[in-house]
Amino acid sequence: MKKILIFISVLFVLAACSKLEDLNVNTKAFTSATGPSVFNGTVRAFFNQMATFNVNQNNTELFVQHFTETTYLDESRYDMVTRPVPQNHNNIMYRNVLMNLKEAKRLFTVRTAIQDGISQGQRDNQLAIVEIMSIFAWSNVIETFGDMPYSEALDILNVSPKYDDAFTVYKDLIVRLDAALASMDAAEGGMGATFDNIYNDDVAMWIKFGNSLKLRMGLMLADKDATLSQTTVNSAITAGVFTSGEKFSLEYLGASPNQNPVYTELVVSGRSDFVVANTLADACNATNDPRRVGFMWTQVGGIYKGGVVGKSSGYTTYSHVDNSQLTSEREVVLMDYVEVEFLLAEAAARGGYTGAGVAATHYANAVTESITNWGGTSAEAATYLAQPTVDYATLIATQPWKQVIGTQAWIAYYMRGFSAWTSWRRLDYPRLIAAVDHVQDVNGIPQRYSYPISEQTLNHDSWAAAVALMTVGGDNAMTPLFWDTVHYNTLTGADV
Repeated sequence: MKKILIFISVLFVLAACSKLEDLNVNTKAFTSATGPSVFNGTVRAFFNQMATFNVNQNNTELFVQHFTETTYLDESRYDMVTRPVPQNHNNIMYRNVLMNLKEAKRLFTVRTAIQDGISQGQRDNQLAIVEIMSIFAWSNVIETFGDMPYSEALDILNVSPKYDDAFTVYKDLIVRLDAALASMDAAEGGMGATFDNIYNDDVAMWIKFGNSLKLRMGLMLADKDATLSQTTVNSAITAGVFTSGEKFSLEYLGASPNQNPVYTELVVSGRSDFVVANTLADACNATNDPRRVGFMWTQVGGIYKGGVVGKSSGYTTYSHVDNSQLTSEREVVLMDYVEVEFLLAEAAARGGYTGAGVAATHYANAVTESITNWGGTSAEAATYLAQPTVDYATLIATQPWKQVIGTQAWIAYYMRGFSAWTSWRRLDYPRLIAAVDHVQDVNGIPQRYSYPISEQTLNHDSWAAAVALMTVGGDNAMTPLFWDTVHYNTLTGADV
C-alpha cells in the first residue's frame, strides 16, 4: 500500500509540474516564423529607421538643413558621440534588417515550393524580393559609413568580421541586383498580398523598383567609374524604371506600434524639438514654392520663417510642422518617380547614357510631380517652373547642371533625409554651409557616419585595418566616401 501511495504521489508531482510548465507556453503565439512574416516585419523596421526623426537614430534631416533643433542643439551641430547615432544605425541595419532578411531567405529555402503549395516561379520571386530589399539596405550601409563588414558579416559565430572595400562591395551589390531581377517573373506571385504592404503582391512593381534602385546605384558611381555607371544605368533604363505615380513606399496604420514614426516622434511624444531650417525656408520663399503648404509648415506673422541652423530657435517663433496635419497613417516614401526623373535628368546632363532623354524635360517632370505629390496643382507647377530662378534653360546658361538639378532635388527630398543627404553629397549642391557652432571634431557638414565606438573595442583589429586604409581624414565624419571624388568646403562654400 505504501508503494502505491508513493507512486500516486510521484504521478501527482509530475502532473503538477507539467501544468506549471504549460503556464509558460503562449498558446496564441506562432510556433514558428514563416518567410513572408519575417520579411514583412523587417520591411517596417527598415522604413522606420530610414524615416525616423529620433535624434538617437537618424540625424540626416538635420545634416541637410531641412530642420534644426529648438533647445537641444548637439545634433544640429553634428555631435554623433553624445548620442551614439552611428552605433544605433549600425545595430538596426545589421541586426534588425539585414540579419532578419537573411533569416527570411533561409526560411524560404528550407521548404520547397511544393511543400508550401506554390509554384517554383513564385518561390523564385520571393527570394528575389528579399534580395532586392537586402541590396537596398546594404547600399544604405555602404553609402553611410564607407568600408564595412560584408563578406564576413551576418555570421553569429564570427565576432570580428573584416571590413570590405566599399567600392568592391557596391559593385558586387549591382551584380546581385542583376541576378535577382533576371530570376523574376511578373506573371507569378510574390509574398502574397497579406505580407506585401508595399506592392500588394504586384511582382511587376518589384521589378520596376529593382531597376529604379539600379538606376540610382549606377549614377552613384558616375564620378568614380564612368564606364560601369553607364552600363548599369543604360540597362536599368532599358528594363524599365518608375513612371508617373509610381513609388517605393509604406502606408502605416492608426494604432501603435504600426504608426508613422514621424507622427510618433512629433505628435505622440508631445515634444517641440524641431523647426524648419532657415536654409530651406528661405530657398522656398525666394521662389514662392507652392509646396510650403503641403510641407505642413505653420506660418509666423503671415510668413514662413526658418530658424538658424545650430542656434536656439523658439518653437513658436519659427515655422514648424503643423502637427494637426501629420497623421499616424501617413505613408513614408523612400524612392519614387520624382527621384527617377531627377536621376534621368542628371544622366542626360552628363552625357553618355543611352536613352537618357532630355535633361530639361526630366527636370520639369520631377519638379511637377513633386509639387502635385505635396498637394499642389499642375498649373502651380507650371508657374513655378516658368520663373527664371527655376527654369532649367535659363539657369543652365549660367550655372552648372549639378547646381540646377541638385538644388531642386534637395527641396523635393523633404522628409527623406537619407535621399537628400546622399544627393547633396554627390552633387555638392546646394552649397550648404555648416552650423557656425559645429563640434570641433566634425569640422563641417558630415560626409559620412563615423564608425560605431563599439567597433573600436569589440572588433578593434578589423576596425584599425579599415581606418589605416582611409588615407584622407581617417575615421572622421568629414572623410569623403569612395564615390565622392569632387566636393567643396562646407565652412566656406569654396571648391576643394
